[in-house]
Amino acid sequence: MLYFFSKTIGRLFEPIGFIWFILLIASLRAYSKKNKAQAFFLGSIVFLISIIGGTKLPAYLLSTLEQPYIIEDLSVIPECDAVVLLGGGHSYNSKGVFQIELNGSADRILTAVELVRIGKGKALIAGGGMFLEKGKQQGEGKLLKNWIEAWKPFDQPVYDLGVNSNTRDEAINALELANKRGWKKIALITSAWHMRRSKALFEQVGFEVVPVGSDLQGTTALENNWSFYPVPNTSGFNHLSWYMHEQIGWLYYKLRGWL
Repeated sequence: MLYFFSKTIGRLFEPIGFIWFILLIASLRAYSKKNKAQAFFLGSIVFLISIIGGTKLPAYLLSTLEQPYIIEDLSVIPECDAVVLLGGGHSYNSKGVFQIELNGSADRILTAVELVRIGKGKALIAGGGMFLEKGKQQGEGKLLKNWIEAWKPFDQPVYDLGVNSNTRDEAINALELANKRGWKKIALITSAWHMRRSKALFEQVGFEVVPVGSDLQGTTALENNWSFYPVPNTSGFNHLSWYMHEQIGWLYYKLRGWL
């Protein structure tokens, strides 16, 4: 109980919790002054923030995208020509070790490296976006390539996909690399909530795809033993943002004819 109380109070000093509290006070003040319209409007915003930031609803929505691509035992993955790791687990940091800044999706990297290490691919292909170094565009995949080749967790070669603007660029660049080496079947690694769109893109350009989801943000959140916090925080907003990003992204790619 003490832990719950301290965590709840702590959320009031986070940006979302602080804004929620101010709106709550404003809503109660408007109600006390008989301004029912304003009280209802402000109260509705408070309620919406509470649902998004204080319940598991966003995590549940995100988990519906993740569930089809969860693989608990990597040994059941069939052997593939290559393991393709999509970007999103790291970014460029000029002061970091290997100039890499890992983030909350970095288990994508761990999953991909482990798959190659246990012999599920003849090579690792690292994707990613871009960063500027001395005014020149560089691909983030190169950073992973340098790191992995320095640590040598396996003997298979590592390739990077250069500069990519989106997942479709990664699919096209991966296909160009695969055609040069006669690769057809790939194990595709990305966040499980991003897999439906990624898998469809890589299949559309001609790959046989074995999807391996990681970064189980929604599913992990559902395993927490809390069901409701009276003061919201940002985690639910992150989950809802990723869910909406995928739903809108799917529609956008459909309209562009990429799926």
